[in-house]
Amino acid sequence: MSRTVRITCPLLLLLLLASPAAWAQHGYGWEAGSGKTFGVELELPPGPPIFRMTAPDSLNGRPEYDYFMLVKAKFNGVYDIEGGLQDQETFNVGRIDVWGDDDSKRYWTDMHESQVRFRGQRETENGPLVAYMEGDFWGGSKHYRLRHLWVDYRFVHFGQDWTFFGDKDIWPNVMDWDGPPSGIWRREPELKFYFTNDSRWQFDVGLGQPGAEVTFNADFADSNVTAANQSVPDVIGAIKKSGDFGHIRITGIYRNLDYVSGTTEQSEPGYGATISGFIKTNSVKTNPIQFQFYAGKGIATYVVSFSGLNYDAAENGQGTIEAIPTYGGWASYEHFFTQKWHANLVTGFSNFSSHEIREFTVPGPEYAATNTSIDLDHYYSLLNVMWTPEPGLTFGIEYNLGEKTSKYAGAIDTGSEVVSSLEKSRTAQRISFGFFFDF
Repeated sequence: MSRTVRITCPLLLLLLLASPAAWAQHGYGWEAGSGKTFGVELELPPGPPIFRMTAPDSLNGRPEYDYFMLVKAKFNGVYDIEGGLQDQETFNVGRIDVWGDDDSKRYWTDMHESQVRFRGQRETENGPLVAYMEGDFWGGSKHYRLRHLWVDYRFVHFGQDWTFFGDKDIWPNVMDWDGPPSGIWRREPELKFYFTNDSRWQFDVGLGQPGAEVTFNADFADSNVTAANQSVPDVIGAIKKSGDFGHIRITGIYRNLDYVSGTTEQSEPGYGATISGFIKTNSVKTNPIQFQFYAGKGIATYVVSFSGLNYDAAENGQGTIEAIPTYGGWASYEHFFTQKWHANLVTGFSNFSSHEIREFTVPGPEYAATNTSIDLDHYYSLLNVMWTPEPGLTFGIEYNLGEKTSKYAGAIDTGSEVVSSLEKSRTAQRISFGFFFDF
């Protein structure tokens, strides 16, 4: 199955792009099925929102104030075919238990990913003041969860938003609103300063919330290493070029990862870079190609596949701490057959390769490993078809395929012998379906 995941999906993408029809159709504006969040620029669904309030007077050629609320209702359905993701609402390849054997089928529906969005814009003599709040019901027991809350004024952007180490202006039109598992999608408070010019260049610089994830509790563990209070924010910079073709964006990050090893406080640098873009495949019509690729050390917390698994750094065989390299990315293509029918293809990968770790227990079989390195490979793809019979109403069905491979190299005690290498893979398949309605 590994060969299927790694080769078939890129070939499908190339075939779609090579089709003459791919250059002759286009996207048609607002998509009810898209989980893409709002940016600073005013975006409205088809027709005025039901809950909208604008000022009768204007300033700077716009209403003095413009407030609205939008509800993006989502009926989310999944049917798990295999792979052990029955306890996961999202198709996150990083959560596949390669040692598990539960391939029981599961049918599940919910409304947890439905979103409530509030946006306000007030005009001032110095320009617009914009505020935005977004939440869903993924907070446990169907409770409300804050996703975004930010304020933007002139060249300052602050609050909780998608990290600008990533690219919030790209988002494939998929059923799973958690985004591609190999993407940079981290929501944390940030302070950003941005500057634009008439040539459509934008430059960003600012600070992100630090959050070193060190206490390894998934694929490895070391009780001597714990996270310390973080003393330095993540420093992020970005450059973006926009044009009639779409845009290209390059970002960089520097992190100071504070740890406690035993009783000694230490710090380790982390750093990384991304390149991403939104490319129109025709000068008149869209049918966009979107992509994002990243590489770095100590940045796993920013990657969906690895976030929450404490993969930023680990203790090596010499008893010191090292940031762990990771790289990956994804690419997508959306093709409109007609104004109402469209399809999306997404494929991606991510890799995590540790140095030698002094000792840990291999999950699943509970093998004792010493001076052993870990290599994780994730591959996934999806293909969906969506139907938009009316503006703001979309139905869709999607096939998800993913594979996780865990490799260990060192000294691994299986109980009967000590082996120098160990490898285990598992494939997951899921059908996602549902509908989206904006009101």
